[in-house]
Amino acid sequence: MKNRLYVLSFFLIQSLSVSFAQVTKDELAIRGVLEGHSRACLDADVTKAISYYARSPYVATAFDEPGYGRGYEAMTALYKKEFANGQKSLDKLTATTYRFRIVNNTAFVTYIEVYTKPDGTVSKVHKANYLEKEQGQWKIIGNFWIPEKTP
Repeated sequence: MKNRLYVLSFFLIQSLSVSFAQVTKDELAIRGVLEGHSRACLDADVTKAISYYARSPYVATAFDEPGYGRGYEAMTALYKKEFANGQKSLDKLTATTYRFRIVNNTAFVTYIEVYTKPDGTVSKVHKANYLEKEQGQWKIIGNFWIPEKTP
């Protein structure tokens, strides 16, 4: 009886650790997508920025104002227009206060991006993203943000 209890406890602990590791793995992968996308935008690398999105009619994004078209094609056209000048930003990017809600192959994530200009000026952007896992890879479906107002 004691041996069965030990074996059962061992398998229970192993299964719990695998469950927690999977969440951590997904969170790290999602962070990689979100931060990679932001860095691609800072580099004005349109092709790379677009690569983080799902090829879906449900894709939605917002820049400074509402009213942009939805869907992969509309988002692609928007990015090409927005980054047409190809000018890279020298801002340093950090991301903080991630909060994840992962359910199966979908995730909702909120976080804050902090941009530091070469002169030391800091600005913050509050972001909310919706992602879906496609063929084992996390892809952005919704990408929305609001700049933090400075006093």
